[in-house]
Amino acid sequence: MSTTSSVTSSTSTTTSSSIASTSSLDFDEFIQLLATELKYQDPDDPVSGTEYVTQMAQISSLSALSTINSSLNNSSAFSMIGKEATYSTTDTSGNTVTGSGTVQSVTISGSNTYVNVGGTTVDLSAITKVADSSTTSTTTSST
Repeated sequence: MSTTSSVTSSTSTTTSSSIASTSSLDFDEFIQLLATELKYQDPDDPVSGTEYVTQMAQISSLSALSTINSSLNNSSAFSMIGKEATYSTTDTSGNTVTGSGTVQSVTISGSNTYVNVGGTTVDLSAITKVADSSTTSTTTSST
């Protein structure tokens, strides 16, 4: 009696890209890039004009999506004001620091959104939990 075993190997490649809003490409930079590309293109195999238009449309779409993302982040940050938030960050020594408190304010600096949680300013991405403020009331009765 013989047993045959088959081993299947699978390799997957994941490509991930992120766009930092500080490295966005505006129209003037695109034109400079286009001029440089035209200057150094292979005359035996020129790039068609429609490819350049497609690239410009992609850049415009990317820019619009980045603006929408920033607006959504800012909107969610402003909706946290007055709520209890918990955050987790890494300090300069590499230690994880967690804290919580009431969100007091929101600061937008360039493309970054910061939230003031109980007197500590943290990046919006450091917020791990948001809940309505819990109000406790104590009632006393006299007999």
